[in-house]
Amino acid sequence: MNWDKSDLLFLPVGGSEEIGMNANLYHYDDKWILVDFGISFPDEADLGIDVLLPDYQFIKSLKDKFLGIILTHGHEDHIGAIPYFADIINCPIWGTPFTIALLKRKLKENNKNNKIKFKILNIDENFDIGPFKLKALKISHSIPDPVSILISTKEGNIFHSGDWKLNHSSNINETIDINDFRSLGNGGVLAMVCDSTNALIEGRTPSEDFAYDGLMEIIPNTEGMVLVTCFSSNISRIKSLLDIAKKSSRSVLVVGRSLLRAIDAAKEVGILDNLPDLLTVNDLNLIPRSNVLIISTGSQGEPNSALNRISRGADKYIKLKKGDVIIFSSRKIPGNENAILKLQNRLLEMGVEIITDDYKNVHVSGHPSKDELVDMYSFIKPKISIPVHGTREHIDAHAELAHQCQIPQIIKPKNGDVIKLNGSTPGVVSKIDFVNHVYDAGEIVPINSERFSVRRHSLWNGFVSVSVVINEDGYLITPPQISQVGVSDSNSMENFLVNTSLKIENLIDENSDKILNSDVDIINKIKKLIKSEFKSIFSKRPTVNIHINRV
Repeated sequence: MNWDKSDLLFLPVGGSEEIGMNANLYHYDDKWILVDFGISFPDEADLGIDVLLPDYQFIKSLKDKFLGIILTHGHEDHIGAIPYFADIINCPIWGTPFTIALLKRKLKENNKNNKIKFKILNIDENFDIGPFKLKALKISHSIPDPVSILISTKEGNIFHSGDWKLNHSSNINETIDINDFRSLGNGGVLAMVCDSTNALIEGRTPSEDFAYDGLMEIIPNTEGMVLVTCFSSNISRIKSLLDIAKKSSRSVLVVGRSLLRAIDAAKEVGILDNLPDLLTVNDLNLIPRSNVLIISTGSQGEPNSALNRISRGADKYIKLKKGDVIIFSSRKIPGNENAILKLQNRLLEMGVEIITDDYKNVHVSGHPSKDELVDMYSFIKPKISIPVHGTREHIDAHAELAHQCQIPQIIKPKNGDVIKLNGSTPGVVSKIDFVNHVYDAGEIVPINSERFSVRRHSLWNGFVSVSVVINEDGYLITPPQISQVGVSDSNSMENFLVNTSLKIENLIDENSDKILNSDVDIINKIKKLIKSEFKSIFSKRPTVNIHINRV
């Protein structure tokens, strides 16, 4: 441990040099707090893996030194890991009303008994967690109730921005007072840990009105059915769609569990009121297609989403056809491009028209573009800039912008960097090797577990099973049985397996004396033979499983 109890530390567990899995630890006076605890999603190479989880081992090792989790908002990349670790989280969780309402529903769906103690974050209210003094500040994002967090200690103040933008959504009564941020800067801020997602984009991120106007231009002028897919937690977008549906005489059907969960949470905390009666799937055949608006999950091509099911013709109620329009009111999260393209190609084959934000103003980001970042630096005036929430490209662009804003020191973090913020020489003082984890077969395991390397190897090279039956003298009773999956389906395979079986017979005959004492030697020899034969003929190195049966 290369730090002292009195050091003020920042330690990203996830979210630095990547989009997603935001989880950031802060240390002071031998105590720790965590801001956000999210998931990320695997790429196509990680077949069979649904989500990636942060490494919780270091946090777990802190025991009673770990005082709590503070959530900036309710997106999956900020709260999604909590249900997976709920049984071992032994500290309170703070969040705004919508964030907590959403999280409670996620825990219930995952059959987690709600033993966690939840505490509500009230805007502008100061509260203490051990040696940390905290304050939540209202900000705007693409989800209700987002906040930035001021973390104050005797060694200095840290402004943790969370995900944010300055142009607020008036349709869910968001209000932002930039004087709140100016007052922080005037009070002195040691470090700003800030969102980098749109650091490459010029100008300013517009408000929800921008997307509303674009959607209003399309939906009333479409003759067929309209399906809009968006992020399920974007209640402001959903409210825009409900208003447009009313003005264009369309009834609304909502499909997707996460959408219904978010709407229910928004109703509970009073963000969505006077909600119109929604259609059920049984109503679809009773209403002209020109009077239907569907809001659906699946904008990122998620394999289990409602839109993916619809695109494969697997939904028995929703059938799309020529004349219908699908609007992707969302952005492509890096890493999801191929999945989205495949989804859209299937939809195009149905004859529907697809509209994305590449061509029409149907989406607006929830993150700050360059001019807003410049504004925030002018408000906060930190001594240290720490860009997070982005790939290396985003972080580098953000760092360059901070340099142009004449921030005295810029630290570009990597996950696992232990960054000392106080003292005369702030910087990385240690490194912790965090390993992403995966929920698999009912347990949480490291992604570098042997089970995943075996699966990947088998995926590309196939699987071979050999069964050998020998008697008590070490001699074969029947010819060795060989089966293969995924190596080759060529016509030569059957003869190849017969010839390989004969070679195994010869191998066993030559080693019958060794077989009497142990299975290990003969198993290793058979594996070596199998791998050599398959590689020479098929250029594959399959996973091999040998069964020795003694009778």
